[in-house]
Amino acid sequence: MNKNFLIRIVIFPLLLFFGCNSSIEEKDNNTKIYQESSEEEQLDSVFHYVRGHRYLELNNLSAAESRFKKVIELEPKFARGWLGLANSNYLANQIDEANNNNNKALNLKPDLEEALYLQGLIYKQEGKCSKFLKDKKPKEFYSYDPLILMLGLCNGLEGQNQKALEIFSYKKIKSIELNIILAEYEFYLGNFSESIKYINKYIEENENPKGYILKGKILVASDKKDEAISNFKEAMDLSKDPKIPLFYVEASSLYKELDNN
Repeated sequence: MNKNFLIRIVIFPLLLFFGCNSSIEEKDNNTKIYQESSEEEQLDSVFHYVRGHRYLELNNLSAAESRFKKVIELEPKFARGWLGLANSNYLANQIDEANNNNNKALNLKPDLEEALYLQGLIYKQEGKCSKFLKDKKPKEFYSYDPLILMLGLCNGLEGQNQKALEIFSYKKIKSIELNIILAEYEFYLGNFSESIKYINKYIEENENPKGYILKGKILVASDKKDEAISNFKEAMDLSKDPKIPLFYVEASSLYKELDNN
């Protein structure tokens, strides 16, 4: 039974006896109950948020999505809840949903750097780096290394090589993503030997499917078909169980394309 209803049942007869003083007490009690209820919901949202990120780490995307949906149900104005859902969508290869939910995060918190980074990933994937770069601040205004690197890569893809190199040489950057970003940049420039050096360093430090996908692409461009097939297969295996559709779909498509030719 509703707590407020119970309080009204108990307090109403007392109001006839105590008058105004009891009205004040009832208001205080109702306020206290509301505050306690609000605090419980906030604690619930924290629990679901932490669990959501844990599921993301384990690549359990459906469970992560479910947790983040619960977070925004409890706290619809919590930007990082929307970002968590967007990250789940992105890895599930639900790009439109990822973009929509990430925009909701940015509408609530325009300076949320992790959301700006995801925006960069999405725009780069869609070939819209110029749209991503529009109105972005200089690198010195940001503290999230992957975002700074994305600014560098997109500048390079848009032909702004001097600006890209300036960002890549920024001394504050310590992200493990540096090598894969440099590998992609050198690949774009056609410097395949340099690109392979960077991607090998990346894979040594952080073995994951996206590293093998890029390495496979570099090997295809270097006319090393058999090695490329092996790397696409490795990316498929790494993203198969638990399944990460974003990487599995791309790796399997590239694998089949090469294997059939």
